[in-house]
Amino acid sequence: MGTIKKLWQKYKQFILFCLVGVSNTLVALIVSSIFLFILKKAGLSLVIAGASVAAGLSSVIGDIAGAVNSYILNSKFVFDGRNKQTGARFVASFILYTVLSAALVMLVSHLGVPEGLCKLVVTPVMIIENFLVNKLWVFKNDKR
Repeated sequence: MGTIKKLWQKYKQFILFCLVGVSNTLVALIVSSIFLFILKKAGLSLVIAGASVAAGLSSVIGDIAGAVNSYILNSKFVFDGRNKQTGARFVASFILYTVLSAALVMLVSHLGVPEGLCKLVVTPVMIIENFLVNKLWVFKNDKR
């Protein structure tokens, strides 16, 4: 067996998870940016205590789009450890992810980062959180 084929067999799940993650991130960033643009064009740039609510809300909408993409692609192409609890776990982890992401986006905006860049600044932290939760809990293979 060739070296590339051996590496693929060994790291296939991780590579596929990363590719799905890239697509999730792109979907979330694009949808978030479009929604923020729409909110600003509509004149809805509410700021509370120095934090952009528009940036936080657009982050949530982008995360929902990324989560739908994530569940579909991870369920079909990455993990085979799905069970009856996978859907409920995914929703619970998504709620945690969304709340944490929106809070961090608002915090970053409060620190003076431009609204359009806040989601981008927070994304690396959220990628790590999302990978760990999905790998260790959501799609954990409970077969014993």
